[in-house]
Amino acid sequence: MVIDKSRLFILNKNSLFYGILFFGLLLAYYSTLYPWPLWPIAGHVETVAGLVLLLAFIFKPHNENSILTRNDFLLAVLLYAILETYQRLVGNSNIVRFMSIPFHVVIFMILFRLDTSLLPRLMQFITKFMAAIELPSIIFFILYIFGFALPSTNASYDNEFYFFTNYYFFLIDDRFMMSLFPRFQAYFVEPNHNGCACVFLLFYQCGNWKKWYNIVLLTATLLSFSLTAYVLLVVVTFLNLWRKRKKFFLKLFIPITVIGSVIGGSFLYNDGNNLVHDLILMRLEVEDGDIAGNNRVTETFEHDFMRFLKSDDILFGRKLDKTEFGNSGYKVYIFEKGFVGLLILLAFYVAATYKARHMRSLLSAWLMATLYFISNGEITWYQIFIPTYCAAFALPPGTPEGEDEGALDNSLETVES
Repeated sequence: MVIDKSRLFILNKNSLFYGILFFGLLLAYYSTLYPWPLWPIAGHVETVAGLVLLLAFIFKPHNENSILTRNDFLLAVLLYAILETYQRLVGNSNIVRFMSIPFHVVIFMILFRLDTSLLPRLMQFITKFMAAIELPSIIFFILYIFGFALPSTNASYDNEFYFFTNYYFFLIDDRFMMSLFPRFQAYFVEPNHNGCACVFLLFYQCGNWKKWYNIVLLTATLLSFSLTAYVLLVVVTFLNLWRKRKKFFLKLFIPITVIGSVIGGSFLYNDGNNLVHDLILMRLEVEDGDIAGNNRVTETFEHDFMRFLKSDDILFGRKLDKTEFGNSGYKVYIFEKGFVGLLILLAFYVAATYKARHMRSLLSAWLMATLYFISNGEITWYQIFIPTYCAAFALPPGTPEGEDEGALDNSLETVES
């Protein structure tokens, strides 16, 4: 009897290669979400992820060469290297920050070299992992809301810029400690980060939200009470129908009815004193010609930004006063990086995604990235970029395999693994 020696091992070389490869990209994904277990090595997680991805090559079987042979990655990787170097220069970064750039470039090089047929597996892995850690976080958060005494410790992050009570499975920002129902942020530094990360994972799923992991992510999004996440979730609902080529008016009747009922009920329930009304709807009210929730920058920064647009710093940006809390969004990015940085960023995004095969997927990805950029500014954060990039190359549900819609470039080669 002939014994298959490969079956004597739990992990063969092929499985080990995929495991290390996906773990490296997963680590990169969480490096810009800043979960509290990674705080001790904050600022170096991307470097570790790059090293892990380099390690994957050591275990790469010969028959797996084909998944890393895309030859249309050079321009995007080069532009990212230029972007990172430029941002370090205008940000007056120290030598350690410059030394980390090659490891960041490795992450994008591996991502861009992956055959597009492997991207759904990568996104499924990241999505399920995210849901798996969000689920116990939600359960313990609900127990906390109902008054259960849970073990905790005080914690701070970013040179005591943030202060938390750490319940190990979730964080509570000390600013919300006295709230009847604090915003849910799981293990991450802000509810907005958690909510938006979940929305972008749901965006890739293209409406396939009946799976357990998508239900968990949707619940986490709703509990975050992030206005940005809520707006993006509504946009994703529309984009899913458009990508599926569904009839808008018939399919939107149910979600519009649900949203209308929630809005109407929030004004009636408890005389308007409830979370939906206070944290969401009141921020959508128009005050002096502007939306109340349009508070991504302070009044002081707004005046500085208007003066900046008329100054000589408009090309290469100006150093931002980090002591002032509450500034984010596209204005902050332009203020710090200038219009040269903005042009390099746009060129990088186009170079990374323009060879997507389906116009609807590509345009949907660009729209989501644009909306997030307006609100938060940092669209190269991995929890935003990886789902956006994968969604741009996704096959819309109902589209026959191999059918192109005439995206910017239909010459993407299909690499057989």
